[in-house]
Amino acid sequence: MKIDKKDLKNVMVTQMDVNPEDVQSEIQSLKHWYKSLPKRLTLYRIVFADDVSDINTDQPGSHYAMDRKELMSSHGWLEGYGDNKYLITVYAKKGMVDVRDTLRNRVLFPHENEITLQYKGEGVEIISIQEIVGNGLGGNLYTR
Repeated sequence: MKIDKKDLKNVMVTQMDVNPEDVQSEIQSLKHWYKSLPKRLTLYRIVFADDVSDINTDQPGSHYAMDRKELMSSHGWLEGYGDNKYLITVYAKKGMVDVRDTLRNRVLFPHENEITLQYKGEGVEIISIQEIVGNGLGGNLYTR
């Protein structure tokens, strides 16, 4: 795994106001996190579409979460293009992770705990696509 430490340091210092003395330990923490990932990841993504047939299953997208429950609870308020929300569950090989963008996004948006895949997710194994129902108020989202 090759990490552009200069790029991450720049992001941390200029965009996140991280103390330059703390950057190295932050980078080491991110490297440790990546190395601890399993070889096969179960990932989740919410997409909007008018119909399930409108979802591009060849390239289902780049941005995923590892925690289904957290994703559902934190994205109940989202709006997007399409009348319906769907939860896509995939298996992805660790080698499909876009390390640079994942680490960069984790630095910029640490609360999202996002994993970014290369090539818009091309090559993932889709396990399921489930429609999300509920209004999102009070965590009232569930899949059918």
